[in-house]
Amino acid sequence: MKNNLKIIVGIVGAVILAAAFPLLVWKLTARTGVEGSAGKSAGHYLTRKQLTFVGYATPEDTFQSVAWAMMNGDADKVFACLSPESQAYFNNKPNGRREFNANMKRNGQQFKGLQITAWKTLAEDKVELKFKLDPASQPKNGDHIPDFLVQAFVKIGGEWKLSGPTKEYTPDWDNGSQPEPAAP
Repeated sequence: MKNNLKIIVGIVGAVILAAAFPLLVWKLTARTGVEGSAGKSAGHYLTRKQLTFVGYATPEDTFQSVAWAMMNGDADKVFACLSPESQAYFNNKPNGRREFNANMKRNGQQFKGLQITAWKTLAEDKVELKFKLDPASQPKNGDHIPDFLVQAFVKIGGEWKLSGPTKEYTPDWDNGSQPEPAAP
């Protein structure tokens, strides 16, 4: 149950990160010259109603797309946002994909919105985003959704995919990171 919760928190974290994708797109555009679909609204809090499926052109786009898919109960689109290694992790577990799908549909409805707060470039094809999820309520089983989470992304071909589980944020992560600019 604890491992499933970590996977869910990771995916939910990715969903929340998607809400904050506009600010990250702005930041990544400044660093990489890549213009994402997010425009100049990066860093803004995004409600579940503001989320759309925008593809995988930037880490922010991928995050928004996975958040949209999760909040709309579309486990197949969530799965498509994962790196091949992350997909293999679920596919190689007995009942892994079935459990993944059930968790996506059950947990995606539990969030009101999200915001990306910082980014860190690890390599030309690897980025981490720090984000905040806005849960409708904390889980009733005693587990707590952390205030901030960190999700890694990897660029495969021309697309950014979620890479590995979402991690709980720790203050040492801020070393070498860049804060998202304040919303205009």
